[in-house]
Amino acid sequence: MFILKILYSLFIACIVPIAVPVGYLIALRKKEDEDYFERFGFIQFPEAPEQTVWFHCASVGEVRSLKSIIESIKEEFPEIKIIISTTTATGKKMAQAELDPYYAFLLPIENSMSIDHIIDYMNIKAVFIVDTELWPNMIRIASKKSRLFLINGRISDRTFKSYQKFSFLFRRLLGKFETIYTKSPEDTEKFANIKGSHENIVTLGNIKFQSRSEKIDSGIFNYIKNHNVFAAASTHSGEEETVLHSFSNSKTCDRLIIAPRHINRVQELVKVVKEHNFTVSLLAERDSSTDVVIIDRFGTLEELFALSEKIFIGGSLNNTGGHNIFEALQFEKTVCIGPNMKNFEEISKLALECNVATTVTNINEMTDYLNSVSEQVDFTSFFDALDNDKNNKLSSLKEVIKSVSSS
Repeated sequence: MFILKILYSLFIACIVPIAVPVGYLIALRKKEDEDYFERFGFIQFPEAPEQTVWFHCASVGEVRSLKSIIESIKEEFPEIKIIISTTTATGKKMAQAELDPYYAFLLPIENSMSIDHIIDYMNIKAVFIVDTELWPNMIRIASKKSRLFLINGRISDRTFKSYQKFSFLFRRLLGKFETIYTKSPEDTEKFANIKGSHENIVTLGNIKFQSRSEKIDSGIFNYIKNHNVFAAASTHSGEEETVLHSFSNSKTCDRLIIAPRHINRVQELVKVVKEHNFTVSLLAERDSSTDVVIIDRFGTLEELFALSEKIFIGGSLNNTGGHNIFEALQFEKTVCIGPNMKNFEEISKLALECNVATTVTNINEMTDYLNSVSEQVDFTSFFDALDNDKNNKLSSLKEVIKSVSSS
């Protein structure tokens, strides 16, 4: 293992001279050059607190998942300051805007000297790595100089196969965490398989606690408000065909609005809709006469959900693993989903148990969902269960913070 550490350090040293200028040019093009050199350890920290905990996130999604945790820590442990590192500039901006940490910065990836300095200078008592960001040098140093935890740990099926091949490396790496809090029982088994033991692996569940949004009404859908809308959101290639066939058999909805997961598919989708003999327009065109409207801009999903009579959440009829159904459920709108919701397994299972979601696997089942009578569904049990789940998870993590503050 000592030889592997040497080889790894040499590899890092060799790529840095190339990575710095190439990465800077890329950052310039993306207009993300302002804090670029933080990635190499040039970070101007504020005055060091007496006690600090450090959360590391990859990007925006992981940052958002921390919102309730950070708020809870600030409320109950005001003496503990929080710093947040990310690997993306957008993630850093999101952390600054939504979490208001003591300090946010870009992670100096695998810079051992910088990691060591940050932990010493900022009086780091614990490091929390979110969503399986496994940087060997960071993990090695953090485990020696502070307490180290992994939260929302998850391993995809594809990554699991790679980890298994090199389990002799990852076993030692995972063994450096005091506790690994996983996203699901399946993830717990994967970590245990690689680690060779269930010791210090706890199934906590997804920490992305959802907060309900206020209804937005910018007026963007005013031109179609008098219609019964079927919304197909975050769809992927192949799913739209099922949606279109079902819509053609619908007796309840007279307009279909499709929001593809990837905006660059808009023109491809226009062609698909026309092949199914529907008239089609883009949202930007504001044409109320067409059968189908395709969303061609970001930031409209929640407003669309609040408007819609029926809703399908995409990425669930293929192998993607589904997308966030809470964005629709928060407005007390029932949804239909495909059978593959592994990315949001907890909340989709709860939604099905509370009868606020329906699973469909084919055109006939989606058509049945569309033609079912829309009754007033009581969402109380669903939201109560979410709140209880959130409080239980926060309680577990707060116990860790409490032990950190007293150590």
